[in-house]
Amino acid sequence: LYRRGVWRDAKTVNVVAGALSCAHAKLRVAALHFLLGAHDEAVADDDEDEAGERAEALRSSLGKDGAQTQRSCKKKQRKLKRAVKSSNKKSSAEKQAAASFAAIHLLHDPHAIAEKLFVEARKSSERFEIRLMMINLASRLIGAHRLQLPNFYPFLQRYLQPHQREITLLLAYLVQACHELVPPEMLQPVLQALVNHFVSDKSRPEMVAIGLNTAREICNRVPLAMDATLLSDLIEYRNDRDRAVVAAARSLLQLFRQRLPALLPKKYRGKGCDLEAAPVQYGALQVSTSVPGVELLAAQEARLAARGKLLPRDDDKEWEQGIGDSDGDSDDEFATGAEGGDLAAGEGEVDGE
Repeated sequence: LYRRGVWRDAKTVNVVAGALSCAHAKLRVAALHFLLGAHDEAVADDDEDEAGERAEALRSSLGKDGAQTQRSCKKKQRKLKRAVKSSNKKSSAEKQAAASFAAIHLLHDPHAIAEKLFVEARKSSERFEIRLMMINLASRLIGAHRLQLPNFYPFLQRYLQPHQREITLLLAYLVQACHELVPPEMLQPVLQALVNHFVSDKSRPEMVAIGLNTAREICNRVPLAMDATLLSDLIEYRNDRDRAVVAAARSLLQLFRQRLPALLPKKYRGKGCDLEAAPVQYGALQVSTSVPGVELLAAQEARLAARGKLLPRDDDKEWEQGIGDSDGDSDDEFATGAEGGDLAAGEGEVDGE
C-alpha cells in the first residue's frame, strides 16, 4: 500500500519503523528494507522488466518471416522507438521521485532510531549482511537529519582495512554519515586512519584510488578535517603511473583549489586563486542579508534599460498617488455618511414635532 501511494504518510512509516526493535529477525529485516527504499527499487525494476518485455515483443514481431509488408514493419518500428523512449523517461522520473521522497524523512524521532541501530549493530550477533544494513540505515539517518553520533565514526574506523569484506560499502556509509555539523576534530582520526591503510606505496593502485576518492568526498562535506601536511602528501600522487590514482589526486587538488586554497602549497594553488575563499567555521551561522540572485535581476534590468526595451517606472510616485486617491475616496465616503446621518437626524426631529 505504501508503494502504491495509499498509505504514504508519516503514521505508516513510523509504525513500520517500530518493527526495528522487534524480537523476530524477519520483521527487523523487512523494516530495514522498507526504510532503505527497497520497495521503490523493486517497483522500478518491475517497470523496467515490463517495458523490456514489450520492446522485445515488438523486436521479435519485426523479425518474423511471412506476410509482413513494408508499411507494417515501419509502423512497428515507430512503435518500438516510442515504447523504448517512454520506458526510459518513466524509469528516470520514478527514480528521481524515489530519491527526492524517502521514508526516512517522515520519522518522528530519527535520532533515537539511529542510536538503537548503532547499539544493535555493535552488540548484535546477526549475519554480517544484516549488520551492514543497520549501519547503512544509521548513516543515512545521520546524513539526512544532520544528527550527532560521536561514537559512530570510531566504530567504522575499525573496519577501514583493505582486506575487509564489503569495504567499498563501508566507505560509502562513512561518506554519507558526514555533514557540515560534524566537528572536524571528530573526523580527523578517521581520515588519518583511512590514508594510513589505503594510500601508501605498499598498497595496490586500486586501493590507493579508492582511498583518495573517499578522502575527497569526506573533505567535500567537511573541508576542515584535512590538514596541510596530509594534503601535501596526498596531492603528490598526481605523478603516479596508474591513471586512476592520478585522476583521484587531481580531483582532490581541484577540490581544495575551490574550497580552501590557503591549505595548499603555493606552487599548487594555481593562478588567480582567491586566498580568502574558505568554508564557514564550525558552529558559525550563515545569515542572509539579501535575496540570493537579486543582483542578476538588477543586471538584467540595466541591460534592458540600455537597449531601450525597459520603460522607466516611478514606483514611489505611483504609490503616493494611489495612497492619495484611496484617502480621497475614504474622505468622500466619510463626508457622505456624515451628511446622511445629519439628514436622518433632521427628519427625526421633524417627525417628533
